[in-house]
Amino acid sequence: MRTAERGLLTYANYFSTIFTPSDSSASAEPGCGLQSAFHFYPSADGESFGLLPVDRSPKLLHRTLKVGMLSSTLKHDKSSISIRIKRFGRDILGAKGKISLARTNQLIFLCGANKSGGGPSARREAIKRFVEGLSRDYHVVYAENVFRDLAEIVHSKNVLDLENEISSIADKILIVLESHSAFCELGAFAHQSLRSKLVIINDSHFQTKQSFINIGPIAAAKEVNAPVLWYPMGNEVDIVDGIGATFNSLKDAVGVKSSRGSISISNDLSQLAATKESLYFVHDLVLFTGPLSHKELVHVLIAGFGDKNYDMLRRLLAVLRSAGLIRSFLDNGEWVYQSRITKPFLQYPTNVNSLIASFRVFHLRMQPSRFDHAEYY
Repeated sequence: MRTAERGLLTYANYFSTIFTPSDSSASAEPGCGLQSAFHFYPSADGESFGLLPVDRSPKLLHRTLKVGMLSSTLKHDKSSISIRIKRFGRDILGAKGKISLARTNQLIFLCGANKSGGGPSARREAIKRFVEGLSRDYHVVYAENVFRDLAEIVHSKNVLDLENEISSIADKILIVLESHSAFCELGAFAHQSLRSKLVIINDSHFQTKQSFINIGPIAAAKEVNAPVLWYPMGNEVDIVDGIGATFNSLKDAVGVKSSRGSISISNDLSQLAATKESLYFVHDLVLFTGPLSHKELVHVLIAGFGDKNYDMLRRLLAVLRSAGLIRSFLDNGEWVYQSRITKPFLQYPTNVNSLIASFRVFHLRMQPSRFDHAEYY
C-alpha cells in the first residue's frame, strides 16, 4: 500500500473513533478507540479538519484548537456529543408536563442603597445572609448587578425596560427604602404586572405620613397584599441598624405557602423567555455541557432543539452570573461559562449522565485549557 493510501486509511480509522460512539459504553467517547499515527485537528476557522503526526508537539496541537471546534463537531451526526444532545432534545420536547422544579426554590432580587465605598449596604448584606440561611433553595441577588451586566450586553434597551423584563424572572423583589435610588426602583417595580412580587421595608418614622410613596406605590402594593415591613431605620448605610426586627415577618414574606412537591413545567423549554424556568434550563445546559462560550451554547441549543430565536440567552446568562449560579472566565480570548452548582435545578425524565460524560470527555481531549481555569464545587 502506498504511503498516501496508508495515511488516508489511518485518517478514516481515527475519524471513526471520534465520531462513531457506541451508546452502551463510555469507552465509545472520543479518543478511547483505535490508536492512530495521526492526531485529528481542526483548521484555523474550525470548519474543516486535518492531520498531525503523533511525533509532533502536543502543544502545537492545542494551539490549533479553536473555539469553533465544539460547534463543528456538533454538526456531525455521528459525533458522540451530537448524538447525546439530540437525544436529550427529543426527550425534553416529548416530556411536556414531566419536567419539574421544586416548589421551595425562590429567586429574590434585593434592591437598596450601596455603601459609601461601594458594595451593598450593611442592611442588605444582613438581609441576604438571613434569607439564604433559611433554605438552600433561596437565592438572593443584588439587583443592580443584574441590570449593570444587562445594560452592558443589551445596547438597544434602556435600563427601565430591562428591569421590567428581567424582573419577571424573580419570585420576589425585596426593596429596602434606604436611598433615593431605592425610591426610584420602587416606582418602577410598582408596575401592575410586578407589584404582587414586592416585599417593601421602610422606616417606621414615615408610616403615617401622607406622602406620595405611601399613597402611591406602597398603597398599590398593599392592594395586592404585598408585604410592607416597618421598623425604626437608622441613617447610616455602612453599619447594621435594627433591621433584625423585621426578620420574623420577612421569613413569612419570602417563604412559600406549601413546600411539598414540585411544579410541573408544560411549556417548551427551548423557547427561551424571561422566566425562571428558562433561567434554570440555561443553567442546567451549562452544567451538562460546559465549560463553554455563549456562541457554543447557541450551537448546542440548535443541535438539540433546532434553529430558533435564542436572543434571550445572553440576558439569562447575565442573570445567572450576577446571581452567582455560574461563573465566567477567559479561555483563549473567549468568555467561557461554568456552573457553580453541582446539580440541575430542573428534574428531567431522562438520564443526563451520558450527556455530561460525552461533553466532559470532549472538552478534556479537544479543549483541555478549559479545565485549567475551571473551579469545582
